[in-house]
Amino acid sequence: MIGDFLNALISFVIISFVVYFLVVLPMNKLIALTNKQKPIDPTTKKCPECLSVVPLGAKKCMFCTSVLKK
Repeated sequence: MIGDFLNALISFVIISFVVYFLVVLPMNKLIALTNKQKPIDPTTKKCPECLSVVPLGAKKCMFCTSVLKK
């Protein structure tokens, strides 16, 4: 009985190491590579008065004509 238990325990440990090194680690590296992309610079901003989307270089909102801060 003790031999069967030790055999099952050793088999479990070996299989868990194989799964970890052949499945989990490569997937973690793949996920880290895909999340490493540079963030895109914003080209628009929101008007504080009417909450509409206006270009980043605009001085006045085209919808409510309020003056926008830089």
